[in-house]
Amino acid sequence: MNLCSVKLAMRDVTVGLFCLLLAAPAVADGKFFRYENAEGVTVIDDNIPPQFTGKGYQVLNAMGRVIEVVPRALTEAERKQTSNSAIQAQLRREEQERQARYDDKLLARYSSVDDIEAGRKRQLNEIKVRLNLLKGNIANLKEQLETRQSEAAELERTGQAVPADLTETIASLRAEIGVADGQQARFRNELTATDLRFDMDVERFRILRPTIPQR
Repeated sequence: MNLCSVKLAMRDVTVGLFCLLLAAPAVADGKFFRYENAEGVTVIDDNIPPQFTGKGYQVLNAMGRVIEVVPRALTEAERKQTSNSAIQAQLRREEQERQARYDDKLLARYSSVDDIEAGRKRQLNEIKVRLNLLKGNIANLKEQLETRQSEAAELERTGQAVPADLTETIASLRAEIGVADGQQARFRNELTATDLRFDMDVERFRILRPTIPQR
């Protein structure tokens, strides 16, 4: 590995750690956010991309309950209006329309709670497969790092200089492990957020399509 690859890897570590720091407060508090992305798809995650915060979102607790509704940012014209009640009524209508879009897509996607549970199992399994592959990669990287560190330690013990390429390799492996650890944390958060999203889909589906008791 050359010095350029080491620098790139270290840059990725910085980015990965920065993303984790952004997500950490929400995860630590057991909070998640529900918002619509650019395609109008409802997303539940432990953080919101900056470009969507001004469009309004909901804050959820770890049980999927809405604990706060953050309305979209007002336009300049709306801020100049003297009737605050009219603005609030408009925001409520928009929230109702957003819920209606969510309901329509939910009913179009699933025909029963069993369908939702099958979708949950499928998506969670996909994430777990990626997580297990990543764990294997981390174990391999750590094994390589241990080997290279042992080589460097043996050279130092015998009074020899550690070659620059070995030092760079050790630094690069540490960087790769740091990035992979960050990805592993994100996969675990994704598991929690995905499970929560399906909990909410099930709950909402049961409201929209209540089961008729059997006589």
